[in-house]
Amino acid sequence: MKFPVDETTLTGWSSLLGLTEEQTAATLRHIEETLRIGYAHRPAALRLLTFDEFTAGMDIDELALMFLTSGLRITGHQQAAHSIEMRVITAQFKPPRQSD
Repeated sequence: MKFPVDETTLTGWSSLLGLTEEQTAATLRHIEETLRIGYAHRPAALRLLTFDEFTAGMDIDELALMFLTSGLRITGHQQAAHSIEMRVITAQFKPPRQSD
């Protein structure tokens, strides 16, 4: 799978999380496995897309979030990963802030 970031970015993220090369590889495998599960359960309107076409729209922010939560879990910080995911989910349901 082609991720929407370069190797330098992945190395930087790994360094920030303190991941070893093996943990980084495991994190990327976990992300791809998760996306493949989503692909297997895609709606009928998307059935004609290949996996690469299905994931082509992924942006760097989406990957960064998945890398952060997966990396935290791999390094034993399940509660931190869960906390981040809950913040993202609840933020989706908050009404937009109104400007004054």
